[in-house]
Amino acid sequence: MHMKHWIVLMAVSALVAGCSSKIETRVSSSGVQSPAAEAYMISTVAETSTELRNAYKLVAASMTDRGFMLAKEAPLHLEITIDARPAALALGSRDGPDSLSPAKKKMMLQSCEDREYRLGITLTKVSDGREIYRGRSAEYHCKVPVVEALPTLVNAALADLGRPRGSYVLSRNGRD
Repeated sequence: MHMKHWIVLMAVSALVAGCSSKIETRVSSSGVQSPAAEAYMISTVAETSTELRNAYKLVAASMTDRGFMLAKEAPLHLEITIDARPAALALGSRDGPDSLSPAKKKMMLQSCEDREYRLGITLTKVSDGREIYRGRSAEYHCKVPVVEALPTLVNAALADLGRPRGSYVLSRNGRD
């Protein structure tokens, strides 16, 4: 292959890689097996961000599909957290793979800095504070805003409700 063809091939590969790439969703879940579908409540405040309000809607729809009902007063409380941070910053008191979320280095030919989006869902029993379910999901994205990543993060965080599987990684191709 001539050098000119090689350069063109590399340029095309870089453009394609910028539009679509392998995305890993890191998931962790814990809780009780087959919880009873009951009414639940979500606490909100007036200053709730647009991203968190969008997450509330997606989670509520998914919970309804699973037989749970949203109510103002209920025996279960659902807490949703979402955060976004530069992926180059590690979270936790340890470095490397033992940290809560290790720093991610920029990939070769990557055109922008990654951000990490993290979603947490915790369902607890109001009467005694017992945790019924905890689901966490996280992804790195370069160009995708958090609002576009939310449906995947919500689906991943709730996928194990009723049958928690611990920690694992899901892979898919998509826009980064």
